[in-house]
Amino acid sequence: MPPRYSVILPVCHGGRFLHTALSTLARVTVPPGGAEVLVVGDRPGALQREAAGESALRFRVLDHPGSRSSALNAACAAARGDIWIFADDDCAFPADWLQRIELAIHNHPWAAVIGGRDELPPQARLFDRALDHALNAFVGTGGIRTGAGIRAGRYYPKLWNMTVRADAIRRASAGSTFFDPGLAVHEDVDLIERIIRNGGQVTHVPEIVVGHFRDTTFPSFFLRNLRMARVCRERGIHRRAHLALAAFFTAVPLAGLASPLLPALGPLFLLLCAGYGSALGATGLARAWKSCQPALAVAVPALIFALHLARAIGYCLTPGRKEPRCATTHYPE
Repeated sequence: MPPRYSVILPVCHGGRFLHTALSTLARVTVPPGGAEVLVVGDRPGALQREAAGESALRFRVLDHPGSRSSALNAACAAARGDIWIFADDDCAFPADWLQRIELAIHNHPWAAVIGGRDELPPQARLFDRALDHALNAFVGTGGIRTGAGIRAGRYYPKLWNMTVRADAIRRASAGSTFFDPGLAVHEDVDLIERIIRNGGQVTHVPEIVVGHFRDTTFPSFFLRNLRMARVCRERGIHRRAHLALAAFFTAVPLAGLASPLLPALGPLFLLLCAGYGSALGATGLARAWKSCQPALAVAVPALIFALHLARAIGYCLTPGRKEPRCATTHYPE
């Protein structure tokens, strides 16, 4: 009998955290109906050894040397559950993770997609903590990482903790291509956007939590946000937020350069710089005070500024909207 849940775990970080991910998964309480774990990557022997051990979960290892999108497509094609749960190999899972997902499905029967949240592990580096604060601060991302409160754009769950009904993802996909293989970033956002266009609804359930390492560096973070901005421009995603950033990072330099010729622009330039700098500074100071780590007062504003600048540059230098490669296809019920 096929399991009710299929947990899909692509190996994307060189296996650095895979032991933690699989060992914590092995201790997760399995809800009625059963669950399987599909570990997909390009080192089947090593993955098989990591997945070995006693657990109520059924571990399946898929050999796939391609990109993350193509690996996800391979795992989706092999998944046997009615509910697909996506996670990352740099996560750690609490024992009640699947039980909380089952409760969320019961409480939100109308939801096609359910997103949870992530928390840094206690041993995280200072850079990781600064990045986590930057990504979760309203000044940093406009509140779009949660499903409640004021937001600068639509909420999209992330692959590190995302539950999708299999029938919803199939209806929103063309044939067996669930994730666009042409995307190296934001493939999850692209998929959810197609699900929404097919009538699927999305909800955020903060009680569904995973531990999540921040396996990145400052250059990688900046370049990744450049690529994300390009995808957003091509697919028409988070349009208002990116337009606002593009307008700001265009207006401020222009006002500064033109102020010697047009003195009236001088106060506008100073006002924009002061307002933006104050927002960044206040966010950094608040995080430093709360965390008792003074270095965050500088690191958090620097990362938020880099995030905004990368998004503005990537959005401005990308051609207009393109149709997604995975065309929307309506399947009969």
